[in-house]
Amino acid sequence: MTMRLAVGALLLLWGCATSSTTTQRATAPHARPVFLEDDWEGALREAKAGRRPLFVEAWAPWCQSCRSLRATVLTSPALGEWADRFVWLTLNTDAQSSLPFLQRYPVDTWPTLLVLEPEHGAVISRSLGAVSVPQLLGLLAQAERTFQRGHGGAEVLARADELALQGRHAEAAQSYEQALARLTVEDARRAGTVVSWLKVLSASGAAEECMRVAGRELPGLARADDRTRLLYVGMGCALDADTEEARAARDRFAEEARRGLDAPEDALSPLQRSSLFELSCEAYELAGDTAGLRGMTERWWTFLLAQARHARDAEERAALDSHRVMAAALRNRPDEALGLLERSARELPGDYNPPARLATLHAMAGRHDEALASSERALALAPRIARGTVLAGHARILLARGEGARAERLLTEALGELDSTPGMPREHLQRRALEHALKRVRASNAAPVK
Repeated sequence: MTMRLAVGALLLLWGCATSSTTTQRATAPHARPVFLEDDWEGALREAKAGRRPLFVEAWAPWCQSCRSLRATVLTSPALGEWADRFVWLTLNTDAQSSLPFLQRYPVDTWPTLLVLEPEHGAVISRSLGAVSVPQLLGLLAQAERTFQRGHGGAEVLARADELALQGRHAEAAQSYEQALARLTVEDARRAGTVVSWLKVLSASGAAEECMRVAGRELPGLARADDRTRLLYVGMGCALDADTEEARAARDRFAEEARRGLDAPEDALSPLQRSSLFELSCEAYELAGDTAGLRGMTERWWTFLLAQARHARDAEERAALDSHRVMAAALRNRPDEALGLLERSARELPGDYNPPARLATLHAMAGRHDEALASSERALALAPRIARGTVLAGHARILLARGEGARAERLLTEALGELDSTPGMPREHLQRRALEHALKRVRASNAAPVK
């Protein structure tokens, strides 16, 4: 099992910050955007009344990329000139009030950024995953141009996004390919369109085609942040295929990731750079290169400590906490991350993610009682609809303590609660997390005792 699967499954919780609820508009010149919170219909009405496009940030409380985006990108003064040109909405996909939005705009990648036209809520622009400040500015500029002229030349791309939202992945892949053929190399939408194309190829089971497209498109992207977006998705697709071609693609993507780490500091967001470290470590692990993995992991850990020291506030500091847990696991030194995670728990007392991560660290060290206590604190803080990912980690701790029957009972009850929630999509991530955890627990409980 690769690092992405083993350590990623162990972590589960990646955390996002929340923003304040307000409808007050900033009036100072170049003020940062003021976001409405979890009020899609109200935001759409405001956008319609003001004849402005609606920008939507769809995030989730377990999403590390969301936390980083909110702490380092959406707070950028560079967004000031756009503040009054859009209506801004932040929408927690794990909030029960967001279920009507998700029925119309299903989200399977976090964060997802949407720009909607206000009259009918049609998608003008869609971007998957975290972006840098320059990438976001390019998205806003292109979306505004499209909004002002009507869809114009964007019909094929808008159709592809609509097909993807409907889960019609094979058709969406064809439309994304057609849309990409109409975009110049300089078009701000190009990298995002490729990422969307890769995502639907992956969702339709076409992993090898996904990695081929990523390999073809990488050389045409001049910016390090655009290449990083493709590398992460492309590597995921290459990991899903067990062929000589896939192994060659993994090697190529790994080399690109290592080169990306030499990009200037301002060329990548902290999360994007950290993700390149993750990819590089993953490649060394796959190759069985213990020395290379050890050296890269130490570089990653040094970077993560520096980011913690230089963070402007608790939210920005916590944005990379999940990567700190991952790097600590690779170094087999879980206790070295305890201090930073305990600090996050003190500074963000209402956030369930720090105690959930602490539970992971304690579990790595074999301290199952401490792990259970931290996990119980996380459960006490997590809203009911968002407890699936927390309970999945909690169940693993119970299994380690020999309490498989209790783990199965908790997961079964939680699934029943979600099933009774009006409007809960069958494919909601929290439900899938519970189903996956329950399947694993039942298999463990059914296994013969050795």
